[in-house]
Amino acid sequence: MAPPKTDNPDRKERLLDAATQLMLGKGYVATTVDEICASADVTKGSFFYYFESKQALGKVLVERFSASHMQGMESGEWSTSDDPLDRVYGYIDFVITMSKDPSIKGCLIGTFAQELSESHPEIKALCSSSFAQTAEMLREHLAAAKARHAPKASFDVASLAESYVAIVQGAMILMKAKDDRGVLARSLEHYKQYLRSLFGR
Repeated sequence: MAPPKTDNPDRKERLLDAATQLMLGKGYVATTVDEICASADVTKGSFFYYFESKQALGKVLVERFSASHMQGMESGEWSTSDDPLDRVYGYIDFVITMSKDPSIKGCLIGTFAQELSESHPEIKALCSSSFAQTAEMLREHLAAAKARHAPKASFDVASLAESYVAIVQGAMILMKAKDDRGVLARSLEHYKQYLRSLFGR
């Protein structure tokens, strides 16, 4: 098929949006290029104009999903508090609220990491980087909170931040298995209570 004669950002965004929704529901492997094109109402020629392969699309999806996630985290009202511990609690509350939104179907990064870690090393590396970025963002706030509220405590803020990522990803798996959106909120409430026990407030 001949490629489109002119670049069309809207067409590319429709492909990305369609692929995201399909892959959140069915996974990467089970989602075909034909299905993505049909859902986006875009020709197959247009797909290969923007993406040289399905794997190339997958890499863009990870980067796009991760960037959107980080932007959402950093722009929340919680991030403006003067107290770093309040920022941590505010962020957790922000994610709890988001988890109740029925339009949110899960985490594309987690889906890809589970499905493609053995077969697509480049996508695996991007997923790992995205998880690390989230953990580092939280680690910075936890480190500032520890310095202010619990300077003599022995807990490690890096592993505490990584535990957050593990809890969220594990809860999302359980959420899908049980068809229970409340799993993530309950898991994060437990995490927040654990933080309160460490920080004393």
